[in-house]
Amino acid sequence: MKTIKAIKLTVVLAALFTVIITGCSKNDGVIGPNFNSQVSFQISKQGGNFGGTQFLFRPSVDVKVSTIICKYDVQQFSDTISYANTNYVYSKDTTYIINEYTGVENGQQWKMNFTGSIPGQNNSNYDVTSNYTVN
Repeated sequence: MKTIKAIKLTVVLAALFTVIITGCSKNDGVIGPNFNSQVSFQISKQGGNFGGTQFLFRPSVDVKVSTIICKYDVQQFSDTISYANTNYVYSKDTTYIINEYTGVENGQQWKMNFTGSIPGQNNSNYDVTSNYTVN
């Protein structure tokens, strides 16, 4: 009788483990708990005011931004920009400056991770990474 219970328990645990493993998948992007595929960000650059390079973003829809993390993995560089006014709405029709960096060269591959929400929608949090190759 104990052997049958042990076998049943093993089968149930194996089935549960299989469900958990198949429910997980690798994703190269950064996804938050409320991933919102309605949002994307176009990245560009321009000459900065202090001799560096300014990175710019333009959202695909009107958004609120709480943080932007700029990463250049080759040099293990990461800059987290937190916005105090998380209620400000960034227009889809406008380009905004992220920050100015020195040492930016053509061919570098940067990642910009944006977190925030879409105004006027319930459960509208997003966590989106945009890749940008400097040219």
